[in-house]
Amino acid sequence: MRIKWIVTLWVVLIIGIKAYAQIKPVKDTNDQGWNYSRLINVPTTKILDPKTMDVFFMHRLGNLGSASAGGFQTLYGFDVASDIVIGFDFGISKRLTIGVSRSKDQELVDAHGKYLALCQKNGGSPVSLAVYEDDGIIPQANTTFYASSDPAVPQSISDRFVYLTQVIISRKFSNKLSLELVPTLSYRNHILIAVNYNNNSYDENAIPAIGVGGRLMVSKRLAVVADYYYIISKYRVNNPYQNYYNALSVGIEVKTGGHVFEINFSNAIGSNPNNFIPYCTDTWTMGGFKFGFTLSRIFDL
Repeated sequence: MRIKWIVTLWVVLIIGIKAYAQIKPVKDTNDQGWNYSRLINVPTTKILDPKTMDVFFMHRLGNLGSASAGGFQTLYGFDVASDIVIGFDFGISKRLTIGVSRSKDQELVDAHGKYLALCQKNGGSPVSLAVYEDDGIIPQANTTFYASSDPAVPQSISDRFVYLTQVIISRKFSNKLSLELVPTLSYRNHILIAVNYNNNSYDENAIPAIGVGGRLMVSKRLAVVADYYYIISKYRVNNPYQNYYNALSVGIEVKTGGHVFEINFSNAIGSNPNNFIPYCTDTWTMGGFKFGFTLSRIFDL
């Protein structure tokens, strides 16, 4: 089965990364050029300090443009909540962070973990590298989850599971500029048998994507952040029934003591890549971008 092949591939990759990390000396530091464990929609190589907890709240409103169901009638998206996420991350060690969260979008409940395999340092690795895994379940009512499905197809609890695997490669170029590359694989157990007749392709369980992101410090506490997902799916190219787009997000990040506050704009409906990589149907060119914000607070345990 395809899922077994995917799991085997990533297990081999993670083992290889850990083996390389043991050969290559690294510096145990959490200064990877990032204030926060996420940019907007992509994770960073930032790891929480051991015995700390990050409580984060993410809110994304509706589309601003009237051509994308926004405009004055929805107060440019302020009447709508596309997604609301509350979550908790825990620092287990200098290399490992784990967490849980719940999203309004698809009612997704997920558990995630990040392992820092390599740390950038002078005379050592030129980049930092981490592996991120996010596995979730969609507990929607059957009438919603299977709304467009063939009722003759058997239903199973396993249909509701989704998986996300990411390798985060980042580099701190200076005290002001950090960039990262994030190869990504999103996998859904349940999909519709849908055909794009323009290229005779079917919707895929596994959807690869390439994420990129960066942060530019403009002052001691203020930074401009941006990220982008290039979504690789033949089914989503020139689809005659639904337009699909790559996810672009920009924002401003402010760090004040133990808080990180961010305001952003994104054409992604959800905040979790498992939600928006398969379903990014809004475009900036038609006002299909949404105002959002993230608030994070670190606590000592």
